[in-house]
Amino acid sequence: MILEITTTPRETLVWAPTAQDADQLRRELTDAGFLVMDADPWELNAFGRIPEGEHAEFDPARIFNVEIGAEANASLQALVDSGHRLVWHRWQPRPPRKVWGATVSVQRSSTGITGTGTVNSAVHFGIPVRATRGLSLRMTRDTYARISKRSSLPRWSREMDPDFWDLVDERYEDDDHRTYTDAWCQEMQTQALANFDLNMTHFASLEHEAFDAALQRAVASQRGMVEVTDLRKWDGVAGLYVMVLDEYRQAYVGATNESTGILKRIKQHWTGTKPLDRLIWGDPQTSILSIDSFRALDTTRIFALKTARSFVGENPLLEQFPPEYMLNRIPGGRDVAKLAAIVGVDKVIKRREFPAPDDQPS
Repeated sequence: MILEITTTPRETLVWAPTAQDADQLRRELTDAGFLVMDADPWELNAFGRIPEGEHAEFDPARIFNVEIGAEANASLQALVDSGHRLVWHRWQPRPPRKVWGATVSVQRSSTGITGTGTVNSAVHFGIPVRATRGLSLRMTRDTYARISKRSSLPRWSREMDPDFWDLVDERYEDDDHRTYTDAWCQEMQTQALANFDLNMTHFASLEHEAFDAALQRAVASQRGMVEVTDLRKWDGVAGLYVMVLDEYRQAYVGATNESTGILKRIKQHWTGTKPLDRLIWGDPQTSILSIDSFRALDTTRIFALKTARSFVGENPLLEQFPPEYMLNRIPGGRDVAKLAAIVGVDKVIKRREFPAPDDQPS
């Protein structure tokens, strides 16, 4: 497990990937007699370590304090001896090679410049994953809505729908409607980031215990569904899968056939990206973030079921989850495209019900 580190003169914080991982590590260290304290953002605030607008990144549920000096050395060394890797969190300025005698790695960012806490490659669920196209292995707001002027929509012509063609003509700078204007791209980026922030506020409002209880009930509804620890065993296997993103209290239900298989389908989610003109699904006030916008290390658990009837069971499994915990943008099953063609896409889109601005927590 990769554990991130931040320090101040009076504390050493260890950041686990998930709250569940942090609980396990706390118990293991405490049972072994090491000193473990609760994490508090006061020290980092006092030294100006938390960037403006990033206070939500400090999640005490997945951070714990191992103090300083000999106590920190003993705890950090115990984590290393257990097979964990220590890396500096991106908030750590001028990271040294060691802290309290324990070696801490300085990661190389996806741009090739030495940074803090950006993981560029890893072994995840038994398979190697690597950051590509300037993205890290975790979703970030900085790279979420990158400008791309090229349309990703299927080619069409004015003869197919003259009224609509003329209606959207101002979006494009070419006669073929293949290249967007700079102004339209800027507006789409603004809307996408506003929707991103709405979703992040929604995620922060959810309790992990309630999410996990709902997840366990949904998984238990599928006889034979198991937790995946090694994706290599699911290469070429048809079935249902649930990707769990514990940090966001979200899940995604998918189905695949034997020719693709669960391993390849999940890797497609991890390596795929949504272009700028597909980030908003519906409208900015209700759009759900796409599972393809998250990165490999955002997936913290996977459950899977081997079945040749995966597409039949996809929507029944999806409906077992309360909608506030789901990243699926449309219902499951093979017939959803036919249904959309009959009743219209607006009728099948799943929407996120965000609270009104006055109801949102400060």
